[in-house]
Amino acid sequence: MKKLLLSIIIVLVLVPAEAQEFIGLTGKSIRETMARDNPGLTPDNSVRNEVYRYLKYYSGDDNETWLIFLDDRDRCNGVRITYGISGYDARVKELNERYESAGVNEWSYRSGWNVITVKLKRDEWFFTVTHVLLQHL
Repeated sequence: MKKLLLSIIIVLVLVPAEAQEFIGLTGKSIRETMARDNPGLTPDNSVRNEVYRYLKYYSGDDNETWLIFLDDRDRCNGVRITYGISGYDARVKELNERYESAGVNEWSYRSGWNVITVKLKRDEWFFTVTHVLLQHL
């Protein structure tokens, strides 16, 4: 059992933050992609929010939670991923390697016609990585 848990944690830490692939996609496409590419994450349909439309996924060990925000046309305009603090250094290294620095704990990149900003916020027991559509060129 410990080996399985350790394996899951390693996979979650080493899986790249591919939230940028969701910006602009429909909710249906995102659900299909999450089911295919992130089988360790479970959709959570128990919470309804009248202000924000989003899809929520979580890991069985509660070490990772994804909120994928949708606009009025059911298209993704942002992703917030919360991780357990243990993967912080590896995630910062990955963000530095993948994206252009835009300041302290902030990066940006282009995806097609979109400019995406990525922000990292560290708390005591967890940290969040947020991808937001900054500009559509």
